[in-house]
Amino acid sequence: MIKEKGIVETVAGDKAVVRIPQGSSCATCESRAACSIDNDKEILVEVKNELHAKAGDHVEISMPAPSLFKMGMLVYLFPVLALIFGAGAGDLCAGYLEMDANLASIIGGIVALGISFGVLRRIERSVRNKPDYNPRMTRILINGVPPARAGDSK
Repeated sequence: MIKEKGIVETVAGDKAVVRIPQGSSCATCESRAACSIDNDKEILVEVKNELHAKAGDHVEISMPAPSLFKMGMLVYLFPVLALIFGAGAGDLCAGYLEMDANLASIIGGIVALGISFGVLRRIERSVRNKPDYNPRMTRILINGVPPARAGDSK
């Protein structure tokens, strides 16, 4: 189970937006150089608010590691394999289509890559509501400071 700590920004209905500061997991990540998250930025994650957290609460967010690993492998490897397969198929079909092998490889790779993105989009839609593939709020660590009421003075 991969766990991160964050602060509830907003609550709307049964959903909460949690701000996760870039932490120790980012410092040890091998992909941090290629990541689109800047060093000083934070991540906003929308989770189901099963614990009825309020804005300002410090919470723990978790996600099963096997699910994250499976999706990561699928997102990174599937398009690359599709590109290679498409380029090879294009090269094989070049003689039948009477076209340059390099051009056929490029076209085949681009078509297969496009198809792989479509397949990934369908997979994303199918797992969107499965609990194993979504982060969950697992516990409230610190209750936030209640907002000041009108008329209260310091």
